Amino acid sequence: MAHSTHDDTFYSLDNSAIFMAAIAGASGPFVFRFYCELDNPVFVPALQDAVNALFPRFPYLFVRLRSGVFWYYLDPVSKPPRVEKETAYPCGPLPQGGDRPALRVFAYGRRIAVEFHHVVTDGTGAIAFMRALITEYLRNIGIGLELSDADLASFGIKHPREQVDAGESEDGYNKYFRPSATVPDKTGQAFLIPGRRMFTAYRETLGSMDVRQVLDVAKKYKVTLTEFLSAIHLEVLQDMYESLDRKAQKRAKKVISIQVPVNLRKIYPSQSLRNFFLFVAPYIDVRLGHWSFEEILRRVHHQMQLGLEDKELVRQLKRNVGGERNPFGKIVFLPIKTLVLRIINAVIGVGAYSGSLSNVGIVEMPETLAAHIVRFSFIPSRARTTGANVGVLTWQNRLYINIGSMVHERDFERRFFTKLSSFGIDVFVMSSDPISKVGYF
Repeated sequence: MAHSTHDDTFYSLDNSAIFMAAIAGASGPFVFRFYCELDNPVFVPALQDAVNALFPRFPYLFVRLRSGVFWYYLDPVSKPPRVEKETAYPCGPLPQGGDRPALRVFAYGRRIAVEFHHVVTDGTGAIAFMRALITEYLRNIGIGLELSDADLASFGIKHPREQVDAGESEDGYNKYFRPSATVPDKTGQAFLIPGRRMFTAYRETLGSMDVRQVLDVAKKYKVTLTEFLSAIHLEVLQDMYESLDRKAQKRAKKVISIQVPVNLRKIYPSQSLRNFFLFVAPYIDVRLGHWSFEEILRRVHHQMQLGLEDKELVRQLKRNVGGERNPFGKIVFLPIKTLVLRIINAVIGVGAYSGSLSNVGIVEMPETLAAHIVRFSFIPSRARTTGANVGVLTWQNRLYINIGSMVHERDFERRFFTKLSSFGIDVFVMSSDPISKVGYF
């Protein structure tokens, strides 16, 4: 919900944002990053002009998280944020207080990066803003001026000269909520990547490969790209479990489960550029013995297909939106609500999954602009509990898999990309180093 006058405008948090606002902290700030690497160094004044121009076009993104008596809410900031210098580590907690929105724009060398707090948007909304920002920036430095507004619209690129579509700020969760649905089955605790965690550092490991090579392997197994990568993720975690000594294995949880976000816009019609996603959580139980890759892949395929059924998705909506609509919950003061949600997360949420794999899909740009873009990439939110999460994005003919990790050891990343290469896929890997900031394996 949004109110239209500037002075009293505010946005209610969507269903996903309510939970994330309550439990966000230093170990899991729910901040993710998209970046674009160009063929020339970034001219910061032109980038700032692009941010300024897009400020009124994305009012539901240029907001700050505020706390009311009963609920958090999103309050639009009064002016565009300043382009910032790069921070030491990506996806850290956003600065609190002041007139600063829940997104930040960075420039470093040839790279433009934007970090988004998950309370304002998901991957779809972030990509929409990122495409608009890069388009405006390139046009500001004289590239793509021949593209008309109609040309941009044909590519689905938002621009400052168009009206804001009210549908972009709708709460899709409430729109498709069904009171009669039942809630999903409860899940237990999952196996977690072993190893010491870094406190503030967040390592980025980027794997680049020909997307056709990966699709050919997935096609051979008759699965989707996301299913194939999810199966690799599960098998790598199984390998890590099996490499533990007997005592450590005995202590470790026996269910290996990963969260795979699902873009609900592909299932339920919505123009929303706020959060509109749910999870499917494929898993294996190592108490049943060793799972071959083919067994894991078959299981992932069927679990993903079942999880995408409408009747399964509405159960998640019932659990999430139902709590928000509870009459008792509406009259409970916000500090008490926040405490309850944090306790629920500590008991059930933290450790319920072994990690996440987010495939945000294909990013497309007009060829005139694409000729000056080296790549887009996506770094998922950090989470000290799971240790490492995987972000996947396709740009032109390349697949970019970015593993963000708070684990001191690089075992997960090594195993993941080694497994990919075992299928005959040519993988180029580079990694930042939390000490020297850059390095390679």
